[in-house]
Amino acid sequence: MTAANTNTPLSFQPAFTRIQQTEYNDCAFACIAMLAGKTIAEVRQVAIEKFKHPKHGPYWLDEAMISKLLTHYGWVGTVYKEGTGISSLPDTAIGMVEYNAETEIGRHVLFHRFTPQGAKQPVEYIIDPAFWIEEKQQVRTDIKGFPIAWYIGVHPMAKTADKAAK
Repeated sequence: MTAANTNTPLSFQPAFTRIQQTEYNDCAFACIAMLAGKTIAEVRQVAIEKFKHPKHGPYWLDEAMISKLLTHYGWVGTVYKEGTGISSLPDTAIGMVEYNAETEIGRHVLFHRFTPQGAKQPVEYIIDPAFWIEEKQQVRTDIKGFPIAWYIGVHPMAKTADKAAK
């Protein structure tokens, strides 16, 4: 796991540790790994063993596979929804950026919004798993107008009374 960027002067500690993608097409695995507190290899192994994801490429993680993996790790994900601006996003989302409408392909980032204790305004930030971006862009709050074309809203799975008692 790669720790959150500590060279960027952030006034808060991100809720999720940045996981850097290992190849060009595993950005969704990286975002799920961030949410789950796992490595990309662990998330990929679950996808292969439990959900029949191909062991070797080519592959693309569709919303069904993303949903299965999120559920496995205790999260609930929506279907892809069209992004209409940062303010319309839920507090946690896997966003698709650099989206090409012709090919219907983009890459994934993790969006998070929270209000620090005692603060009046929420903090919104993006954790970008891409290995080719500058370090100062890896965890960033300068996201006004950030082009999230599509997103999957994410929230923790509700714990049932039976599960909580075990």
